[in-house]
Amino acid sequence: MNAKQEAREKAIQTRKRLPLKDQEIFSNLAKEIWNKIKKDFKLNNVGFYWPTQGEISCLLIVEELIEEGSRCFLPIVSQNVEERILIFKEYTADTELKVNRFKIPEPQKGVEVSAEKLDLIFVPCVCVDEAGYRIGMGMGFYDITFKEISTQPQLITLAYDFQKIHSCFPEVHDIPTHGAITPAGYIDFYSRKAE
Repeated sequence: MNAKQEAREKAIQTRKRLPLKDQEIFSNLAKEIWNKIKKDFKLNNVGFYWPTQGEISCLLIVEELIEEGSRCFLPIVSQNVEERILIFKEYTADTELKVNRFKIPEPQKGVEVSAEKLDLIFVPCVCVDEAGYRIGMGMGFYDITFKEISTQPQLITLAYDFQKIHSCFPEVHDIPTHGAITPAGYIDFYSRKAE
């Protein structure tokens, strides 16, 4: 097991052990932090993830975005096992969801868009480093999707303190996020690079 795999496994196990109460507390805190920074982003079309395995939920943020007039979209994993490019389907309060092969809910119907049509995407992470690179579950869906598009949306991840590490050991294909919402507040990785 290499260092990246070790970091992934350790963070996943810690995340799975988090009490539901702690998950709820941070989901609420993430929404409070988001409300302080959202004016800085274009929010016509927003992608997001459905939280699983103790991931920080962005659902409270999404509910508010929909109320405020944003269109929100969930990623769809291709039925083709070899296909790693995500498409996004619109999500509303009435959307019917069905669990995919990774046990993650996906919309059954709705408008489909590619990632480049989105202004911002909340992306999940297992770990995030000081440069904005993230470790995911290891399948590469997000990075492969973002490599294939010409216009990059803003990428924001939500991370617990234990998910912040010095380096995620980025590889050539890895795409860094623009920012992270953490218990301490929002980290703008692009501002850090400019310093």
